[in-house]
Amino acid sequence: MTMTPVKALGAALSATAVVLMSSLPSYAVDVNSTDYIPAPTGATVALSYTTFTTRSSFKPVGGAEIKDGTKLNSLVETLRFVHYMDVGGFTVAPQVLLPFGGLFDGKLGGAHLDSAKGMADPILAAPVWLLNDAEAGRYFAITPYLFVPLGAYDAGETLNLGENRWKFDMQAGYVHTAGPFTLQLNGDVVWYGANKDAVARGSGRLTQDETYQFQGWLSYAPPSDSTLRVALGYSKLWGGEQKLDGVSNGSATKADQIRFEVSKFLTPDFQVLGLLQHDLDAKGSFREDLRATIRLLKVL
Repeated sequence: MTMTPVKALGAALSATAVVLMSSLPSYAVDVNSTDYIPAPTGATVALSYTTFTTRSSFKPVGGAEIKDGTKLNSLVETLRFVHYMDVGGFTVAPQVLLPFGGLFDGKLGGAHLDSAKGMADPILAAPVWLLNDAEAGRYFAITPYLFVPLGAYDAGETLNLGENRWKFDMQAGYVHTAGPFTLQLNGDVVWYGANKDAVARGSGRLTQDETYQFQGWLSYAPPSDSTLRVALGYSKLWGGEQKLDGVSNGSATKADQIRFEVSKFLTPDFQVLGLLQHDLDAKGSFREDLRATIRLLKVL
């Protein structure tokens, strides 16, 4: 997740900080290390993600990094429901994601940013596996994600969880398993609708270029305990430049991130997963010092 910058502090802050949260979730959809290995047809899976993120610096595109008096913390819970089914010989997994939470302790260059809480934009998705060869350990799927602008949004507030715009992410994923090792590669393209109420109701039109993301995971399940898995990952984001009423506001989606993940099936139908993420670099956004997630998965 990312945030938009302000072109300058002072007078410009009040005009552009309102747009900050409209792009908090503007990255593509992050994936865990074996998300593109499908469950058996007919399975229904419920997941919960609890994510805490700390940020302490902000770098606008073409500008200097702002560290002093800058921070933003967030706590977000996401509920996800997935059902695997067969459609014309292909495995398809229609699903819904319901994120909600809060943004707090926000400051930008010493200027206080009001907190926000409530529901973020719900997400509808349906991955389709074009290759599903469990015997060879190879899988390939494409997933359309549609972000529906129903989240909490008030153009008069500095921070918002909802984006007040439609968003569409097309994601592709390939998995290759060889013995205890699994390689997963993902690519995304995100298209954005316009937010026509970016500054005040009926004023300020926010537009954004496409965002691109590459994600790679290499995971290992020790032969002595196939219920345990550890993984290292990397993500690169680029593109996503924003404009407010046709003028660049310094925001974009440019970041390099490393990841570490551990998961364990405590029972055959219940898994606990822990994930740590850290931005090596970020431009046009707040830099994430630490993002920590606990994911619970239950096969119903």
